[in-house]
Amino acid sequence: MAARRAALRAIPSFVRDNAAPLALYGLFLLIVSQLSDYYLSRLAALVAFWAGIGMSWNLIGGYAGQLSLGHAAFVGLGGYVALILQQKFGIPPWIGLFPSTAVAALAALAVGVPTLCLSGIYFALATLAYPLILQLLFTYWGYQEALIPAHPESPFLYMQWRDNRWYALIFGTIVVLCWIGTLKLERSRWRYLLTAVREDEAAASAVGINTWLVKLWAFVASAAIAAVLGVVYAQMLFVVTPDTMFGIGVSVQALVVTLVGGIGNPVGPLFGTFITVPMAQALDAQFGSISGAAQLVYGIVLIVVILLIPRGLIEALKGVDAPWLKQLGHFFASGADGEIVLPMASVTATRSAPAAAAAPAGSGVLLRAENLSKRYGGVVALKSFSLAVREHEFIGIVGPNGAGKTTLFDLLTGFQRPTAGRLWLRGDDVIGWPSYQLSRAGMRRTFQIPRPFGRLTVYENVKLGAIIDAADEEALREAVWTSLQAVALAQFANRTADTLAPSRIRLMEVARALVARPNLLLLDEPLAGLDPSEVNELIEILHRQLAAGVTIVLVDHAISTVAKIVQRMVVIDNGVLIGDGTPDEVTCMPQVIEAYLGSKWDHARR
Repeated sequence: MAARRAALRAIPSFVRDNAAPLALYGLFLLIVSQLSDYYLSRLAALVAFWAGIGMSWNLIGGYAGQLSLGHAAFVGLGGYVALILQQKFGIPPWIGLFPSTAVAALAALAVGVPTLCLSGIYFALATLAYPLILQLLFTYWGYQEALIPAHPESPFLYMQWRDNRWYALIFGTIVVLCWIGTLKLERSRWRYLLTAVREDEAAASAVGINTWLVKLWAFVASAAIAAVLGVVYAQMLFVVTPDTMFGIGVSVQALVVTLVGGIGNPVGPLFGTFITVPMAQALDAQFGSISGAAQLVYGIVLIVVILLIPRGLIEALKGVDAPWLKQLGHFFASGADGEIVLPMASVTATRSAPAAAAAPAGSGVLLRAENLSKRYGGVVALKSFSLAVREHEFIGIVGPNGAGKTTLFDLLTGFQRPTAGRLWLRGDDVIGWPSYQLSRAGMRRTFQIPRPFGRLTVYENVKLGAIIDAADEEALREAVWTSLQAVALAQFANRTADTLAPSRIRLMEVARALVARPNLLLLDEPLAGLDPSEVNELIEILHRQLAAGVTIVLVDHAISTVAKIVQRMVVIDNGVLIGDGTPDEVTCMPQVIEAYLGSKWDHARR
């Protein structure tokens, strides 16, 4: 009884959270029920089909930011596997949905494992090959024009209706389920993981996100949805060809409807479909007798649309002057905007940095590098570099430009693999560990050139620093606010990161690294671009973290400042360690003075 009451209470919440998709779905059903014309009912089915394809592509192409040009592979696999099961074994498509979806998901898993190690244009070109290969294979196997076996005695069981409104109903139901699922994703932590991967994979990895696994999950889920749609689409076509199922036009149309509506928006593909599909059908009817004319006009119109509204129709509606259009844009973009938060009363008055994990007793070696070397062809960036970082130390690494400091940071944090040498973290051999795994092990870093997640708010940027390990949302929220207060950015919490001044972006990146309470913090030139008051404030924050048990390694060009704040200084020149000791000891070494500091250092010391 209690479970039943809980379920009944959840219904109003479900309706409220999904008001837009449920309202539009009801309107769609009403319109479709009134259609009696064959052409219009088929157009309604095609609109719903392409909206679903766009929504499935949006998961990998929009949310995960991976330009996939091979989406047709999964549409075609869904349709052809269901067709073969029906031809060979008489299995109805309702049952064939499950093995067809499984085959497409497994295919996405098989091709995604190696392909998602690529990025940018290389990933796009790799995905383009898959539908072309499948198109050739199914042609070779004799499925050039495969006819769906007719079952007029059981039209519902075999999805063989003469009335296209049934197909429109099925596609519309899939679309609304995809929409609701996308809104649920928008309200979950997966939204942050996907957005971080889309915005900057290196920064995402630095906060502990396994970017490859996140992309793979999105790729497989996207393929499974496309396969379901492909099964129903093949039944509607009745005559299936490799070109209609695997052709490049299927992948391009999925991309186009999403671009026009708005990439990374829950309803963007639906809006894009309402524009592009009827337009394509009308142009084909008008210019179909002239070879290529319809495609030419369609391409010109799309180019104009994308130039005028590069971020899609939804974003364009939010920026217009007409109040009702602006409200419409915000209504359909609900769930896609950044998280709006209010300060917590418990932390608004504090300026302390987040407490680090309890420091272990003693001063053992936390990180040890032994004979690390890195070559790029004939260029030696780092040569036989050894360093032992003890717990609770504050180490400064200095050296001229090109000395190898950032390369060293990349090797220590897993962003590059050394050509030779060994690396231990708390006694564990971590050579070969990916950056996200080292981050989860308690090692966090910032970058020489800051890497914010520009379209996320400042609050969300810092939240991503601890989102992987945080189990309790309230504790996570408090840790984020404490970090923001520590770097004096609390008042900017709801601003997007790309609107901040460069100095504040650096502070935000430090807050993002501190919020996870790391044991080892590596800062790559954090003082660059800060004014004197900001420098002093950051130094205070770092000293509080040092007292709380965090070990800090800092690289910066402000040598006089570094010498004043660190306990130990390491100097690199041309990839070789030339000085290691206290600041006073190192700055008096002849090698250091000759290679880096020069005569100005004596003047600065006085």
